[in-house]
Amino acid sequence: MAKLTDTPRIVLSGAAARDDGLAEIPAKMNKAAASKVGSSLVARKLMREVKSKPGMPVWREDKDGRLISLTLTKVGRDAVGVEENSDQRAPVAAVREKAAKHLTWDKSPMAVNANASSSTAAPPRAGSKQALVIGMLSGKRGVTLDALAEATGWLPHTTRAALTGLRKRGYSIERSRTDGGESVYRIDDASASTAA
Repeated sequence: MAKLTDTPRIVLSGAAARDDGLAEIPAKMNKAAASKVGSSLVARKLMREVKSKPGMPVWREDKDGRLISLTLTKVGRDAVGVEENSDQRAPVAAVREKAAKHLTWDKSPMAVNANASSSTAAPPRAGSKQALVIGMLSGKRGVTLDALAEATGWLPHTTRAALTGLRKRGYSIERSRTDGGESVYRIDDASASTAA
């Protein structure tokens, strides 16, 4: 199979992160681009079209006005490295244990909620990968991109996109370099305290 470019990989990764495996159109993608990406994913059997039901994210509208959604196939799951029957939302305790070798962090639920107050949006759902990322970024030493990717199971570009999304939601994420030259990210405590 040919390598995926960034946009299809982001769409597939987003669908793999959802419980239902449905694709959502990225925020800055127009209808024409979405149609082209969707057609490509369906042609490569990475996703398949299904008739949209209430509450499902709509990918496109067909010529008869029916709403169509895209759902991830087994081939699509394999392309982004997700097993079909695995729980992509690994239990928080297991993910924390996996990431513990990279950082020290506050395991209390208040750590996530305290930093969420710096955002203008609602705090992430407890136990979600976004809540996990916020918790890891809240550590005093910060966290590397590799540690975030390992803990969440995301690809590096998906992890960077998640950091960008948090910045857009109002989190002040600092980036610094270690002595070894590796980038370390952490949520700025000042941004949390000014919002509180």
